[in-house]
Amino acid sequence: MKPTMAALLLSTALLGGCASMGQSGNVLDLAGKTNEQATEALVTALTKQQYKVQRVSGQSLMVEYDNSHFMMQPKLTEDGLDRIVIAKYYVLHPDLAQTPELLLLIGQLNQRMDFAKFVVIEEGRGVEVRGAATFVDTITIEELTRFMDWTDAGLRMLREAFPQATPVAKEVRFGA
Repeated sequence: MKPTMAALLLSTALLGGCASMGQSGNVLDLAGKTNEQATEALVTALTKQQYKVQRVSGQSLMVEYDNSHFMMQPKLTEDGLDRIVIAKYYVLHPDLAQTPELLLLIGQLNQRMDFAKFVVIEEGRGVEVRGAATFVDTITIEELTRFMDWTDAGLRMLREAFPQATPVAKEVRFGA
C-alpha cells in the first residue's frame, strides 16, 4: 500500500463529531490530590454534569462525549504543572496494521498535526491519539469539554482533507 493511500485511508477513520456543551465553571481543585483521588473527583464532577463516565482503573476513566469515547488519566505533580492525558483509541484494518507505511504515516501525522500525538500501539494493530490538558491545581469541566472538542475538530480536519478515503480504523468504544 502506498504511503499516500495509507494516509487517505487512516485519516478518514480518525474522526469524530464536535459539539460543545457550553458548560461554565465547575472548578475541580485537584491540588494535593493523588492520581487516584483526582480520578475519583473527575468521575464525580463529570457524572454530575450528565456525562456518561466509567472508571477503568484506579487512575483512569472513560468519558462518553459527542458520540465518542475519551480515556482520561490524571497525572498530578507536587508543586508542578499538572495534566490530564486524554486519548482516543482506534483499531486498524489488517491491510494497514503492522506495515512500514503505517510507521511513515504516523511520523507524518506527528510532524503536521498539532492537536495530538499519534502513537502506534498493540504491535501495530492500533493507534492512540493522545493529548494533555495542562493546568496548575485547578481545571474546569468546561476546559475539559473544550479540549475534547479541540481533539474532535483536529480529527475532523483530517477527514475533510481526505474526503475520498475509505475508513481503515475503527474507534474503540469502551463498554459498548
